[in-house]
Amino acid sequence: MNSLAEQSNKTANKTSSKPRRMLLAWGLLIIGMLLSIQASWLPAKAWLSQQLIQHSWQQAMATQANTVSANYPQTASKPWPWADTFPIAELAFQRLDKSLVVLNGGDPTTLAFSAGAIAPFNQTNGTKPFVVAGHRDSHFSFLKEVAMKDIISLTDTQGRDQLYQVERIDIVDAASGQLPLLADESNLVLITCYPFEGIGNDANERYVITARPI
Repeated sequence: MNSLAEQSNKTANKTSSKPRRMLLAWGLLIIGMLLSIQASWLPAKAWLSQQLIQHSWQQAMATQANTVSANYPQTASKPWPWADTFPIAELAFQRLDKSLVVLNGGDPTTLAFSAGAIAPFNQTNGTKPFVVAGHRDSHFSFLKEVAMKDIISLTDTQGRDQLYQVERIDIVDAASGQLPLLADESNLVLITCYPFEGIGNDANERYVITARPI
């Protein structure tokens, strides 16, 4: 009798454990699918945001042409309706065959989508420098390839082009609060964290490229 009862209990335990194993397997499968979707969504999100930013820049250029001919004031073209920023310029690096749309602002949200022009140095074709910051591991990762005497073209929302030539490349200590920036010169200044291979957001050095108008 005891052996029969034990055999019955073992059979019941095996039967009851099967649903648990199946639930665990399905749970792991669902978690794996969710992680895969998230991993694929991040590159897709980055690609989509760049397409929207590029489209808004093209819209700004088209709007500029229409407003000039009709003598209407130009309005900012946002990349998406809820965006807190908008394109204000495009940089083209001739030797590297690289171009980048610059957004207005230097806050973390703006810099997550592209390089951003930092106020009060965010006015193109002015008497002050035009200062653009970007992340070293994304939009400004190519700055390490920029060399002395390189030519950089800047196009603003009015369709005006200005050429710059790189004249200085500095690595500065951000903790000192001093950057090689002359407020009364209309230079183009590009800033990112340094070193480029660094990990995290605690970099104390900045890679600063200064280009003068030509």
